[in-house]
Amino acid sequence: MNEMTMTSSSRRTERHLLILLTSFCGVVLAGGLASLLLIETGAAPSALALGDVSEAHIVEIRNQHGEVVVFGEFRSRVDRLGNVEKDAALTDHRARTVIGEVELEIPAPDRHDRRVELEVDVIGLPARQTFDVVIDDRTVGTFTTDDRGSVDMELQEGEVSVPPKDI
Repeated sequence: MNEMTMTSSSRRTERHLLILLTSFCGVVLAGGLASLLLIETGAAPSALALGDVSEAHIVEIRNQHGEVVVFGEFRSRVDRLGNVEKDAALTDHRARTVIGEVELEIPAPDRHDRRVELEVDVIGLPARQTFDVVIDDRTVGTFTTDDRGSVDMELQEGEVSVPPKDI
């Protein structure tokens, strides 16, 4: 009887270990598949990397094919605190002004507590599509329009943009 109890107990232990092992493998497999989906869809947003934009002249908004959708030329002014503010009204290739603009705010050299800031505010782009912000032929950020084709994004150097939620 003692041998029979030991065999029954070891079978229960084996079944328990098999269930735990199967569960663990399922979690690892699901995590791996989720990671692959994020990588393939490009859903992992990257941090804003503006770099030195103090001499920026031209801004372009490009679609996922690299085509320029709208563009503008920066104009600059220095505010009371010594920050450089650059803004560009956007125009399409038919020379029509688009509703929107791109702004850069570059902190004064002595303002170590502030970082360069990018603001993109555009209405009327294709809905739920991803676009690149390109300054002087260098991609500095990416955004996705909402379900109305709009974006209102304000980020500082190093922040990550969050895709819009469907309304």
